[in-house]
Amino acid sequence: MIIISIIIVAAVQANAQNANNPKIAFEATTYDFDTIAQNSDGTHVFQFSNNGKSPLLITSAFSSCGCVVPEWPQEPIMPKQKASVKVKYNTSKLGHFTKVIIVKSNDPETPKTILRIHGTVVEQAKTDGRKL
Repeated sequence: MIIISIIIVAAVQANAQNANNPKIAFEATTYDFDTIAQNSDGTHVFQFSNNGKSPLLITSAFSSCGCVVPEWPQEPIMPKQKASVKVKYNTSKLGHFTKVIIVKSNDPETPKTILRIHGTVVEQAKTDGRKL
């Protein structure tokens, strides 16, 4: 009986701690550039919120290759605040691409979020410099 009581108390305490944690919530985790002109702006901004009750820290963001450069907030995101991760893809290489960006935070339930971008880079002459 004592062991069961200890387990119940520990579970209640763990739930109380979880309620006070930061909570990262991205509006979307995938972006489709569709068809994009070579050497054009391959930037997308992923929006997220801190839906928790303590400050959220983005500890790092990195991509699966050097052709994608992420930028993320260095300051804490307070509860109920919004922020973003800006991703820039180098559109100099023609063809289809799929890239992964990993965002790490102090959210204990979601310490790692995977963002994805994909699309097809085509010659600029075929698009007159515009995104199709």
